[in-house]
Amino acid sequence: MKYREEEVMVKGKYPLGATLGMPEGEGPYPAVIIVAGSGNGDRDGNIEKAKFKPNMYRDLAATIGELGFATLRADKRGTGKSGGDFLETGMMDLVEDIEHLIIYLQEHPKVGKIILLGHSEGCILIPAANALRPVDGLVFLAGGGESLMDALKRQREIAIEELKSTKGVKGALIRLTKAHEKIEKQAEKFNQKIRSTDKPVIKYQFQKINAKWYREHMHYNVFEDLEKVSCPALAINGTTDIQVTPEKALELEKFVKGPTETFVIDGMNHLLKENTERASILNVMKSYKADAVKPLHSELQRHLGDWLTGNYSN
Repeated sequence: MKYREEEVMVKGKYPLGATLGMPEGEGPYPAVIIVAGSGNGDRDGNIEKAKFKPNMYRDLAATIGELGFATLRADKRGTGKSGGDFLETGMMDLVEDIEHLIIYLQEHPKVGKIILLGHSEGCILIPAANALRPVDGLVFLAGGGESLMDALKRQREIAIEELKSTKGVKGALIRLTKAHEKIEKQAEKFNQKIRSTDKPVIKYQFQKINAKWYREHMHYNVFEDLEKVSCPALAINGTTDIQVTPEKALELEKFVKGPTETFVIDGMNHLLKENTERASILNVMKSYKADAVKPLHSELQRHLGDWLTGNYSN
């Protein structure tokens, strides 16, 4: 089926620059909204300033579009062609913008059922959006069944493990200075700073920090909204993903009430690409840049395609 993309602007508190993909024909077609992970990457999953272009959301849209689905992916508030200030954008602001994307598709004459697909932080945002405006399906990629605070704790544990196992002179220096023991103490100090203010932006160690975003994640209980999910749900994590706990995907069915399928793909990393070796969290961007040009993991494409067509094809 032929599939065409176009630039659109979605109304919200601030206008959201987005790409709408639509199969050719009268429809109605089921539609998938792709909800990005954390950070100021664009609607395709790229960070231009860092010269980092994994394009995983563009590739997801292409994969889904070939199945006869419409797709919608947007620049976050304050990034790309969207209005607003990214540094002052809280977690619930992102959820509000997802709600406006849902409304946009609900009002589109060629769209039928709507599915939210979240990646990384997006896995936390989509249950919150679904609780406000229920949809017809949820897809969790690289983050299902886990809060942001849990994911950050896992990342710190891996960093401590790597520091403790560092060899040679560098390793000896780390153990001498007890650098690995300071990570958790620094995290608690940072968290206390966030909790002690109601300002949207603060300075911490000479850097501007989006305190509103952190604070709202700290207070949000994703599991309460997961228990409100009655539509079909799919969760897929990868074994070489260092940013989330892979096995958490399998626990999703403990919370949601709708029919659930869960998978952990051997050798899939956080970018949804194939890599059989877990990257070093102390030098993760180097590994990610090397993987950026790879296609989406074939097993991910297969499981996602089977689930979408099995549940929503006309």
